[in-house]
Amino acid sequence: MAILVLGLLAMGALLSIPAERIADVAADRLQRATERPVRITGGIRPTLVPYLGVRVEGLEIGNPDWVSDGPMLQAEALNVGVNWQALIAGRIQLDQASLDAPRLVLVRAADGRESWSFGGADAPTAPAPNGSEAAPAAQSSGGVLATLGFDAAVLRDATVLYRDLGAGTTTLVEALDLTLRLPQAGGTARAEASAIVNGSALTLDTSIEGIGDLLAGEVQPVTLALEWDGGTLSFDGRAGLDPAADGQLQLDARDLGPLMAALGQVAPTLPEGLGRDRIDVTGDVTLASEGSVHLRAGDVRLDDHRFTAELDLLPGAERPMLRGVIRGGDVDLSAMTAGENAPDAGRGGAAGAASSGWPRDPIDVSGLFAVDMDIAVTLEALDLGLASLDGLDLRARLDRGRLVLDLRRIGAYGGALSGSVVVNGRGGLSTRADLAFRGVALGPLLAQLADYDRLEGRGDIALNVLAVGNDMDALMRSLDGSGSVTFGQGAILGFDLAGMIRNFDPSYRGEGQRTVYDSLTGSFTIADGVLRNEDLVLAAPWGQVTGAGRTDIGAQTVEYRVIPGVLQGADGTGGFAVPILITGPWSDLSFRPDLAFIAEQELAEERARLEAAARERLAAEREELERRLRDQAGDALGVEIEEGQSREEIEDALEQRLREQAEEQLRRLFD
Repeated sequence: MAILVLGLLAMGALLSIPAERIADVAADRLQRATERPVRITGGIRPTLVPYLGVRVEGLEIGNPDWVSDGPMLQAEALNVGVNWQALIAGRIQLDQASLDAPRLVLVRAADGRESWSFGGADAPTAPAPNGSEAAPAAQSSGGVLATLGFDAAVLRDATVLYRDLGAGTTTLVEALDLTLRLPQAGGTARAEASAIVNGSALTLDTSIEGIGDLLAGEVQPVTLALEWDGGTLSFDGRAGLDPAADGQLQLDARDLGPLMAALGQVAPTLPEGLGRDRIDVTGDVTLASEGSVHLRAGDVRLDDHRFTAELDLLPGAERPMLRGVIRGGDVDLSAMTAGENAPDAGRGGAAGAASSGWPRDPIDVSGLFAVDMDIAVTLEALDLGLASLDGLDLRARLDRGRLVLDLRRIGAYGGALSGSVVVNGRGGLSTRADLAFRGVALGPLLAQLADYDRLEGRGDIALNVLAVGNDMDALMRSLDGSGSVTFGQGAILGFDLAGMIRNFDPSYRGEGQRTVYDSLTGSFTIADGVLRNEDLVLAAPWGQVTGAGRTDIGAQTVEYRVIPGVLQGADGTGGFAVPILITGPWSDLSFRPDLAFIAEQELAEERARLEAAARERLAAEREELERRLRDQAGDALGVEIEEGQSREEIEDALEQRLREQAEEQLRRLFD
């Protein structure tokens, strides 16, 4: 009997529910709040489970006239639940609401109008249907949320289309399941959602304390947790509707692709060591009302590297401006230069470059125009694979696609590196490097750059080059510039020159050998990708090594002659020199004695010897002829002509002889 009585009471309660009135209340409140036409196209029926209320089939809320994508809201069904106690007291209080398969269309016009803005708070008022105080006929979007307070508002399998006509962007949200808890009394609001945004699956959990005060324009505590397939993002702080926010941000991303796709952006291709596999960011973030974002006490982890950052992102007319300071420890980016084109990929260091030449894939410089930048970077050490640096201190300035790296203080190979590097993306790609190495150690430098560890010493290197082109091959073939090397006293490890010449192997070592040299100097020019050097000299007490030739950087080929000369005598005289010709592509260099050069040198020496002998014979014959002529002239003139007398001296002697003869004839005449 009790069960029967309860069933009858339940049926009576169900039949007594004012379904039409509840539907009218809901439609009226929505229409008053939005100032938009509200239509209910289907049937209306009361419900007992899962809650007491009403189900409305076919709900539609219109958009402003300037929106052409259809109504703001269309839903298969609206389920509304009411509060039992309020209903028994004669009042209708909406506790729960859900929309089945709704479609929302939100549009921002090019002039800034928003389709979801529903008027101002000074709109005319109308009597409330339940006899309470008059409510505004039109309210702001915050007023709408305050009016439509729910214990739970639910969207099931919703679709949201958002268009920004000014920016020309579209965001599509599908399979959206949202539960919004929004108390009318202004307590803590919470939203839980999952959706597919622009093809990426996301889940969101957020809460706002003091929702009423937030809607009134005040800043309130906010927590947010976002998760996607590849990472999480959380925020714990305070936020307002200006927009403005201030709090602790934490990002843990193993794959930024889904998140960037959800934001309508293409994920950047990050190199290994700079966030390719993982990005962790924590810090205090401030979003100012003018749109600037500020990071303080930032702790940034990119793969295995850790940095601290103080950054400001400022809005700009054409692009944002990023300013700040980044500090880090030891950074290893050698993986960026690893591969078949890396200098240490094959035998002989640079000889190991890929025989296929430089890559011809176009270099995308569009990222240089994404943001302007003025960043100071300090690192304890940086390993680029091709070069190792320590004590890095540089300033990076990026302005409208032109990046300038000012190398202020950088340790390199036991010395210092200074200068600048410019990468210009305006009108195509061009780059210039003006670098000076001071007091660098030759051994570590050559070991890393050329896989050659035979030389020791310290000195200076200067390099100034320019390259223009949209791919690596074009850049290398366009290289122009100059440079020089000047090293003081050092040593050649494992030096056995005779063995090197005998085996035609520059890598040949003499067991336990170490030969000191006095200096190593040389200069070079680069034109159209071809490096030329004519004055390489390694000077030492035992002799010297000279070198001259060309390296076609663009074609990756070498034509170079090295002449190692060794003195045999203790006084530095005598000795031998056997030139070695280095030719071929970098991937397969050939070392052989330069027999043609030896023959040319021998011919030149023989020619010089014959010319010297001929000159000696000619000199002797000339001397003999001059002697005979002197004797004949002396006999004819009656004077003695000595070797080396000048013409004036001979004329004086002849005049004196004639005067003496004349005097003699006069004496005879008078005697």
